[in-house]
Amino acid sequence: MTSADTTLRAGAARKAYSAPSERWTHSPFWMVLIGFVARVLYIWLAHTYKFRANDENFSFGWEIGRIAQSIATGHGFSSPFYGDTGPTAWAAPVYPYIVAGAFKIFGLYTRSASFALLTFNSFFSALTAWTVYRIAQRMFNETVAVWSGWLWVFLPNLAYWGVRMVWETSLSTFLLTALILLTLKMEGDDRFGRWIFWGALWGFVALTNTSICSFTPFAGLWLVYKLHQQRKSWFLPALASAIVFFAVLSPWLIRNDRVFHKPFLLRGNFGVELHCGNNDMAEGLWVALAHPTQGIPVYQRYKAMGEVAYVAQTQKDTVAWIKAHKERFAVLTFRRFVYFWSGPPRISKVFYEEELKNAGYLATACLGWWGCFLALKKRIHAAGLFACLLIFYPAVYYITFPNPRYRHPLDPVTLILGVFLVSQTRPDTEDTTVPESLATTEPQSPVFHTLSIIIPVYNERRTVMQLLNAVARQPIGELHKEMVIVDDFSTDGTREFLQEMDLPSLFGKQGITVKVVLHEMNKGKGAGVRTALEHCTGELVLMQDADLEYDPADYPALLKPLLDGHADAVFGNRFHYGSHRVPRFYRFVLNRVFSITCNMLTGLALNDVTACYKVLTRDLFNRLNLKSDRFSFETELTVKLAKLKARIYEVPIVYHGRTYAEGKKINWTDGVAAFYHLIRFQLKD
Repeated sequence: MTSADTTLRAGAARKAYSAPSERWTHSPFWMVLIGFVARVLYIWLAHTYKFRANDENFSFGWEIGRIAQSIATGHGFSSPFYGDTGPTAWAAPVYPYIVAGAFKIFGLYTRSASFALLTFNSFFSALTAWTVYRIAQRMFNETVAVWSGWLWVFLPNLAYWGVRMVWETSLSTFLLTALILLTLKMEGDDRFGRWIFWGALWGFVALTNTSICSFTPFAGLWLVYKLHQQRKSWFLPALASAIVFFAVLSPWLIRNDRVFHKPFLLRGNFGVELHCGNNDMAEGLWVALAHPTQGIPVYQRYKAMGEVAYVAQTQKDTVAWIKAHKERFAVLTFRRFVYFWSGPPRISKVFYEEELKNAGYLATACLGWWGCFLALKKRIHAAGLFACLLIFYPAVYYITFPNPRYRHPLDPVTLILGVFLVSQTRPDTEDTTVPESLATTEPQSPVFHTLSIIIPVYNERRTVMQLLNAVARQPIGELHKEMVIVDDFSTDGTREFLQEMDLPSLFGKQGITVKVVLHEMNKGKGAGVRTALEHCTGELVLMQDADLEYDPADYPALLKPLLDGHADAVFGNRFHYGSHRVPRFYRFVLNRVFSITCNMLTGLALNDVTACYKVLTRDLFNRLNLKSDRFSFETELTVKLAKLKARIYEVPIVYHGRTYAEGKKINWTDGVAAFYHLIRFQLKD
C-alpha cells in the first residue's frame, strides 16, 4: 500500500469518525431540544415555579397575572392591579390570555400553572436558538451560526427570563427573531402570500409587545427597496401586507375604541411609564412610588379617575415637568441610555455580584455594537437592518426608564454580532501569503541605503540636544543616517536653538545628513510628520519623539525585521516582560482598552497601538495618504496599515515615560479623539 493510499484512508476514517459529531453540533434541532430540556430541568431543580404568596401572588405575573385572573374569572380584560378597577389596556392582549388559559386549566396562581407557564416560556426561549442559528447562517457563515446557536442554549443570562418570570419576554424575543429571519428570506420576493403572512405576523407581534413595532417600518422599507432594486412591483404587496396587519389588530382596536373611546389605542400606560422615569425623585431608573403597583395614593387616584383619565392627566403633568426641567431631562436621558446598555446600578448582598453582572451586560453590548459597526464596514448583507434595530428599538426606554428585561429582545442580535466580531479577530493561520500590493518582486532580502529619522519637536528645549546626540551616536550598520527635524512653532526657545546651532554642519562632520524645517504656526505632530516626509530621502523612515521617552538604542531591533525582509512596518511595544518604567494604572488600562478596541475593528493583534516608535518603508508611508494633524496620526497610520494588510512586526522597546510635570503633552482629550478617529478612518479613508 502506498503512502498516498494510507493518507487517503486515514483522512476518510477521520471524516467518518467526525461526521456524526459535526452533524449534531451543527443541528438547530439539537440546539432547541437541549436548550429546552436544560431550562425545564432548571425550573424543576431550582424551584423557580414557587412564587412567593405574601404579596397576594402579585409577583406571579404582576399586572399580566392580575389581568389573566380577571379573564379566567369571567370579568374580562380588566383590573391590572389590586381589586376591581374596570377595563384596561395596560398590557398588550396576547400574553394575558395565555396566562388566563393556564389559570383555567391548572387553577388560579397554582404551582402547576406557574410550572406550565415557565415551561411555555422556556420552549420559546429554546426555540430562539433555531432562529439565531438561521439568521447568523444567512447573514454570516456556518461558524458564526453554530457558535451563536450554542451560546444561546447555554448562557445563563439569556435563559433567565424564560425560567424565572411569567411575562411575555421570551415569546417576544422569539417572535422578533422569527420576523428578522422572515424578512431576510423575503428579500426580492413579491409573492402576495409571503407579504400577507409577514403582515399578519407583525400584527400578532404588536398584540404581544408593542415596543417591537418600532422596527416594523425599517423592515418594511428594506423589503420595498429590495423589490425596487430588482424592478419588481412593490406597492400592491406592501399594501396587502399593511391591510392584513391592521386587520389582525382591528378586534383589539375596536374593543378599545368602544370601551375607552380612543381610536388606535394599542396600550394605554405610556403616560405612567413616562412619569415613573421623569419626576422630582428620578435618577435615571424607575421610581417605584410613582407607579400604581407601589404607591397607595397613586393607586387610589388611578382607581378614582379611571385608567384613561388618569394616564392622560399623568402624561400631561409629566410633559409639563419635562418642559420645565429640560436640562434635568437631558441628564436623565443620558443616564437611561447608559443603564440600558450597561445595566442599572443595583445593590447586592453578595460582594461584587451585581457589578460582575453589569460588567457582562456591558461587554455583550460593546461586542454587539462593534460587531454591527464591523458588519457595516465590511458591507455585510442586511447589516443595516441590525443597525436600525439597535438604534431605534431602545429609544422609548431612553425617555421612560430602562430595565434589563427590556433589552432581552435585542440579545439575539447582539449575540450574533458579537460572535461575528470575535470570528473576525482570530489570527489567520492558514493564509501566510504576502499581499500582492506589498510583495517584493525578488525573494531575497531588500536592500536599503538610508534611514530617515523623523523628529517632530514642540517645546523640547531641555531635551532636544541630548536626544539628537543619542541618535547620532547610535550605530545602524551600513545604513546612512538622515535626521529630519521639524519644529512645530515652539515657544520655549527650541525654535531659536535649532537655528543657532547650525545642526547640518555640526552633525555633518559625523557623516549624518541633517535637515531642519520650521513651521510658521503650531499644526500638531501629524502635520510635522507629513512635513518631514516631504524632505526625506531614505528608503526607511523611523519616527522619533524628542522628549527622551524612547531610547535610540532600540534602533537595531526595530530595523532588523525590515532589513531581513520579514516586515513592511515595525511597531515598538512598551508592554513586555523586560525592563521598563511601570505606568500609572489608569493610563495602562486606557491604553489596553484602546488597543483591544483597535484590534477588534482592524483584525490585528497588536499589544501597543499607541507606541510612538514606528518604522516603515518610505514608499509604504507615501501610499497611506495620511491626513491627521495631531496625535490621532498614530491611530490613522495603524488603521490604514491594517487596510493594506501590511506585514506588521512588534519588538519590545525601552520606555521612559514622563509625567505632566516633566513635560508630557498628551491628555485625556487626545484619548477621546483617538476613539473618534479610530471609527472615522475605519469608515472612510
